[in-house]
Formats: sequence, C-alpha cells, structure tokens
Amino acid sequence: MADNTIAGEAPMAGYASQAAQDLAKVQESGGYLSDWVFNMFAGAIDIQAASPVLTFAYIGMLIALVILRLYIGNPIKALGCALIYIYAAVQTYSLFGASPFVLDYTPPGWLVTAKSIWFAALFTGVWLWGVSRVLQYLLVTLATTGLGQMLAPLNPLKFLNKFRKSDAELDGMDEGSAKDPKRQLTAIMFTDIVGYSKAMGTNEAAMVKKLNIHNEIMRNQIVRNRGTVIKTIGDAFMVRFRSAENGVQCALDCQKGIAEYNKGKPDGDQFHIRIGLHMGEVIHTGTDVFGEGVNIAARIEPKADPDGIAVSDAIANAARNKVPAHFMSLGRLPMKNIANPPELFKVFAIEEAASQKVAKPGAAAAAGAKAGAPASVGAPGGTFKI
Repeated sequence: MADNTIAGEAPMAGYASQAAQDLAKVQESGGYLSDWVFNMFAGAIDIQAASPVLTFAYIGMLIALVILRLYIGNPIKALGCALIYIYAAVQTYSLFGASPFVLDYTPPGWLVTAKSIWFAALFTGVWLWGVSRVLQYLLVTLATTGLGQMLAPLNPLKFLNKFRKSDAELDGMDEGSAKDPKRQLTAIMFTDIVGYSKAMGTNEAAMVKKLNIHNEIMRNQIVRNRGTVIKTIGDAFMVRFRSAENGVQCALDCQKGIAEYNKGKPDGDQFHIRIGLHMGEVIHTGTDVFGEGVNIAARIEPKADPDGIAVSDAIANAARNKVPAHFMSLGRLPMKNIANPPELFKVFAIEEAASQKVAKPGAAAAAGAKAGAPASVGAPGGTFKI
C-alpha cells in the first residue's frame, strides 16, 4: 500500500514541477500587454519547441509566400497568399486553443476562444505576413543595389525560367529553325536607356554600374511576365511575349522597378528607359525573330517618352481591360520604311493620372527646326537599326 502511495505521488510531483516550469515561462496576468501579447510569444516558443514539424511547416509557408510575392503574378499570387494565411491562422488557432498558456492561465468561457482567435491573428500577422514582407524587401534591395550579380548563381528565377519552358505555346514558338522558320502572332518589346551613349562617353564606369542594375531589373520582370529575351545590344533589350497582356504588364513592371530604384537618388545616379511594343505575325527561327512586326516594334520605341511606354493599336486593343493601365492615343506618327504605320498609344499605370499632357506629334521636331538644330539631334532610341 505504501508502495502504491509513493508511486502515485511521483506523477503528481512531476505534474506540479511541470506546472511550476510553465508558470515560470509566463507573465502573471497583469493587464493587456502581459496577458494578451507576451504570453502569445511564450506559447509560440513552447509549441514550436515541442513540435519541430510545425516549425518547418511555418518556415515552408514563409518561403512559399516570398516566392509568390516576388515571382508570381496576379491572380495566382493573391489566391496563393490568401490560402497560406487562412491555413496558418486556422492551424495557429487550433494550437493555441489547446495550449496550457491559454487553458491554464485564462478564466474558462468565451475568453479562451477570444484569446485563441486573437493569438492566431496576431501570430499569423507578425510571423507570416510581417516577416515575409521584410524578406521580400531585402531580396529586392539586394537584387537592385549591385549585389544581384554576386547572388545570380542562387537566383530562383533561373529555375522558374526552366519551368516555364514546359508551356506548350512557348515550346511551339521555339520549334522554328533557320531551315524551318515558323510564323506566329507574337508581342515584341524593344527598350533602351535614355542618353546611354552620352553617359558612356561622360563616365563609363558609372554607366556600366547602372547598366548592370538596369539589366538585373529588366531580366527579373521579363521572366516574371513569361517573356523571352531574343537579344541585347548594349543598353537595349528585344523581347517576345506570348500575349499582349504579358508584354504591357512587363513594361509597367519594368518602369515601376526602375522608378523605385531611382527614388531618392540624385540625378547623376538615376537612369531612365523608353519602351515600345507591337504585336503582329513574325517569323521565328528558334533563336531570333524577323518580319514587319519586329520592324514596327523597333520604330515605336523611340516614340515613347523617357520613363514612358508606347504601344501599337494591336497591343492596346488586346490588352485593354486586362491590365491595370490607361491607353491614350498619340495618333498615327510617321515611321521610317513603314508604309502604313499603326495608331500609337501612350500607356499609363492605373494609379497615374491619365490627364498628363502628351506632346503633339511633330512638336519636338518643330521646336528643333525653329532653333536651327538638325532633325536628328536629340532623337531618342534607335539602338536597333532596321
């Protein structure tokens, strides 16, 4: 009998010792801060330590959120993020609802449910939402401050670029060859840096540094929007897209990324680009594209303003109401060696005021003639000569 008593007392002593340890981990109930905030993190640490699988699950969700935010476009991004937040909140609610930090130190009743909901919302917001936003900001900063070249071997975009090759339409475009070229309706984008040649002549080292940053920003956005770089010449990119929507969205993202880089920097450290897009039937040879559609796209790019985007009517009609942008007509501007030039449109991001003034066709040329300057002086773009 005595043995039974001693044996029965041992578990009770262990339970009391565990309770004492638990109590030592938490703050006594002393108001909102200690009872509703501090104990949440104490409970989180205790639960995470007891369940390493849960820790890895949350880390996995954190990585998934960062990848979604950086490399995946809407609406998949929004849906994926929402599902992760909902799952994390439900899982966290269940864990905290059964945690001794809630059950043992909270009066029974609605307070247990209320505190569990509050803990789930706060923990999900601080851990998943907050930390993933910080990681996203750090990665973008690293990629746009010159360290992108150093981190290039670890860039997940390379893997994403491989995955997108499984797309049937893109594979079909790559089937063309020099011996068996293939015609296909394609969106073509041309870009170049404003004043690149002059800047190279003035300060070559500084311009090379900016060119590397420019290339990093451009390639990141091109891959995100499922584009394929056909060629680069100096500062200029020639890119093809599977759709007008992808092309316009990429152009908007490129200008936004460069604007964010320029923000707060002196004029000498900034750079600006022009972008032109056209969609037409072009000839694919596997590694290059040819045709009048390419020529028109090259002629459109110089018509864009610095930090601006100009597109043909084919692009505007196909992308309108599919991307967050306004399209303002520039009219039919003359183009070298193009007998029937398309109507051009200036593209504004949806948050920009569409009422910005647009220079009338020929106004710049007229001003130059009045000043006695040759018509070719100050002509924008023109890196790709066709």
